Amino acid sequence: MKHKIAGMFGMCALVVSSMICGSHQYAFGNEKDAGWAINPSEKKTLYVAHWTHTPENCPGRTTDGAKVLSKFWEGKKNAEAKGVKVIGAYVTVTEHDYYFIVEASDYAAVVEFFLPIIPSQTGRFVPVLTMDEWLKIIPK
Repeated sequence: MKHKIAGMFGMCALVVSSMICGSHQYAFGNEKDAGWAINPSEKKTLYVAHWTHTPENCPGRTTDGAKVLSKFWEGKKNAEAKGVKVIGAYVTVTEHDYYFIVEASDYAAVVEFFLPIIPSQTGRFVPVLTMDEWLKIIPK
């Protein structure tokens, strides 16, 4: 299951990176098409985040680790005030993985949201599109 989920996220990242590298992400002034943002700050970006840790470094093994994780999750309120909306958060407890889906217009705010878990976790987050957004822009 873990490999299927990771493969799905990897495929999404490949599709998104090829789209961004292959063309501009936002419309120029003369390209006012429906669904395009003239001002990038008006456009929210979805990110899929994957964080993991070793069993030995699991925050659930110690009181201090659990406090760090709780403090991180409480930081969701501050992140929301800065425009980061957590759409979903999932844990594979026995595999020591966390998956988050967040939406934001400010990449720096997304980075700031994840800062508390950086000392104990390894992770990444990538921008993604919904399938509906993707189908609107693929060549027809």
